[in-house]
Amino acid sequence: MTAPLVLLGCGYTLTRFARVEARSGREVLATTRDAARRAVLEGAGVRVLSLDEALARVEGAHVVDSVPPEAGLDAHFADLLSRARPSRLVYLSSTGVYGSARGHVDETTPVDTASPVARARLEAEARFLPLGASVMRIAGIYGPGRGTSGRLKAGTLRIPESGGGRLSRIHVDDLVDAVRVVLERGAPGEVYCVADRRPATQEETATWLCQHLSLPMPPRVPFASLHESLRGDRAISGAKLEALGWTPRYPDFTTGFVAAMEEEARG
Repeated sequence: MTAPLVLLGCGYTLTRFARVEARSGREVLATTRDAARRAVLEGAGVRVLSLDEALARVEGAHVVDSVPPEAGLDAHFADLLSRARPSRLVYLSSTGVYGSARGHVDETTPVDTASPVARARLEAEARFLPLGASVMRIAGIYGPGRGTSGRLKAGTLRIPESGGGRLSRIHVDDLVDAVRVVLERGAPGEVYCVADRRPATQEETATWLCQHLSLPMPPRVPFASLHESLRGDRAISGAKLEALGWTPRYPDFTTGFVAAMEEEARG
């Protein structure tokens, strides 16, 4: 019998994951503070609980933690999980921990503690790894309703004057598949990077989208004005994750953008 699935912090990704798992017949317990997401989850047969109620159900369960460090709950979660042990534990982190790293990046690449955001992520990882968590460091997530195409259509997309460095991305459905694979086969205490197979600059993705949508190129801005998450030049490798049997359905942004826009068009 499959263990219950407890999802802490159902945002964009885990809401999608929860719906897929619940519709397969699995018992899924989830937490969210968003009323719209609660309605979506309950409509798919997910039991939405308070954090305390969900944490009381973690023993022997499969647990995925997506609560961001700024919520200030990591120490509390780690203390409880050290006593009421889940059978599997996955913590969703970010490739932002690599900070100023350039070029090829994988799990062996040194992390960068210069950024307070990266430090908070690394501190959270350090709490959960000794408890047997598998940590997933995730590249930029996009999909229906979220990503470059939406910002382009809304007129809010900006690209750097230089064209920008390479950014790695992951379609939300590929991330959902990756979470399932790591829950099933990931090694306790290990880190897995999650990204598609083709990093691309912001100029490259914007040019492709503008041609595809018959829209003008967005304005250019000074590189330094971009958010720190958009100033990198990293090619994230998902080879370690692929060795577990995960294969991205959308290996690059072109296939992923088309799928996302088709789903948006279907409503």
